[in-house]
Amino acid sequence: MRIGLVGLPNVGKSSLFNLLTQSHARVDSFPFTTVEKNTGIVLVPDERLAQIQTLLRPEKLTPAHIEFVDIAGLVKGASQGEGLGNKFLAHVREASLMLHVLRAFDSGVVHPYGAVDPVRDAEIVEAELAIADLEVVERRLETLVKESRTPEHELLRHALDKTRAGLAAGFTKPPLLPEEESALHAFGLFSRKPVILVLNCSAEEAAVLERWPKLVDRKLFLFSAALETEMAEFTETEKQELRRTLNLAPGGPQAVIEECFRCLGLIRFYTVKGRESRAWAIPQGTHIIEAARQIHNDMAEGFIKAEVLAYPDLIATGDFNAAREQGRLKVEGRNYIVQDGDVILIKFRT
Repeated sequence: MRIGLVGLPNVGKSSLFNLLTQSHARVDSFPFTTVEKNTGIVLVPDERLAQIQTLLRPEKLTPAHIEFVDIAGLVKGASQGEGLGNKFLAHVREASLMLHVLRAFDSGVVHPYGAVDPVRDAEIVEAELAIADLEVVERRLETLVKESRTPEHELLRHALDKTRAGLAAGFTKPPLLPEEESALHAFGLFSRKPVILVLNCSAEEAAVLERWPKLVDRKLFLFSAALETEMAEFTETEKQELRRTLNLAPGGPQAVIEECFRCLGLIRFYTVKGRESRAWAIPQGTHIIEAARQIHNDMAEGFIKAEVLAYPDLIATGDFNAAREQGRLKVEGRNYIVQDGDVILIKFRT
């Protein structure tokens, strides 16, 4: 899964990216100085995997991971190619989720539109994304009327009509049937992607969300990239206390990662094989065959069965053999839907 960090220039996207990925992406104070996207792999915090390590003591521990992409700043007119618009939009379309960074701090760093106003900034970015989506939808509707009317085309037309109506009212996401959602998937529409707003706040003054009432009901994460940078050498307890005093989310960067994971509807299953214990991230509702394919294609192609142990049962029994003796180990076929926390051993033909 890929998370795209989006927003206007000089809002702190690259600073947040560096904190999440422990990378050293270039941070500039002027628009258009960051031309190419920066990509980093982030390990997802996992207490269960830590418990598995304590219990089984594997030589190697591999957490699940998410890819984060720091995308060049967007400006008004991006949907028409202004600034780095075309490149920006192409990179955002590749993302499964948008982490939209908004600026709520005032400092010597120039803001491309003057005064600090996260509500205005959100509206600028969302308007450009809505315009770009609307162009895609209308262009496909124009070609659709020239094609044969099949049930698939009618389904697509209904989905596009609903989406066009929503976009005409702003950056909205009208409800769609699951089959309509699937019909639109290939278009990579921005308005269909999940969004988390990250309000990048001051490191000196407490955040007052009531200053921005239009943001109160949004999925919002209060954060301060400047504060996190200053607290690099602090203990985790000290960091959480300082965040709370400034009305920020106490979990900091790790909590951003966890929220992205939840927002994408991902779960984790675990494999314990030889010297390695590993967590794998998959969408909720995934069948065991697709989970096996994520490990290795051969496992999916030669699948025989899966031995499945729920995480609490592993902790209670200590290992697979004890769980098998106590009747806690389940044997599942190819129609099994993987559950969050399953510890799985795949049996397959080579």
